[in-house]
Order: sequence, then C-alpha cells, then structure tokens
Amino acid sequence: MLIYNVFGRFLGVEKTPDGWQVFRAEMTERKFSRLYDIIIPDDMTEAEIPGWLGDIYHESATELHPEVLRIE
Repeated sequence: MLIYNVFGRFLGVEKTPDGWQVFRAEMTERKFSRLYDIIIPDDMTEAEIPGWLGDIYHESATELHPEVLRIE
C-alpha cells in the first residue's frame, strides 16, 4: 500500500483488480479504513496520485503541512 501525508492527514492508496482504493491510515496502530467518497481514476499512474490528492484536499493545506508527500 502507498502511504501519503496529505496536508497532515495520512491516506493509503492501493491498486486492486477493481481499481484504486483509498483508505484513512492510522499510522500508530497501522489500521486502515476504506474511504468510499474519494475516487481515483483507474487509468491514473502512481506518479499522478500525489497531484490528484493535492487537488482534492488543497483547502487543507497549511504552513505546517503545505504539500502531499509519499511516506511509504
């Protein structure tokens, strides 16, 4: 699973036979909860995902968390 710090919020993204799936990631306990309201197009590449998540969550950007970073 790909793990991103999205403006201070941890999200996991996983490619499955049904397409990309997005999860809320609780990193302390390594628990993941599926988020159904975030859709990543099936044809999107792994390299495009940070930009896509940034577009969706851009209003959450702060001086402390100004970008989307892949952490795993």
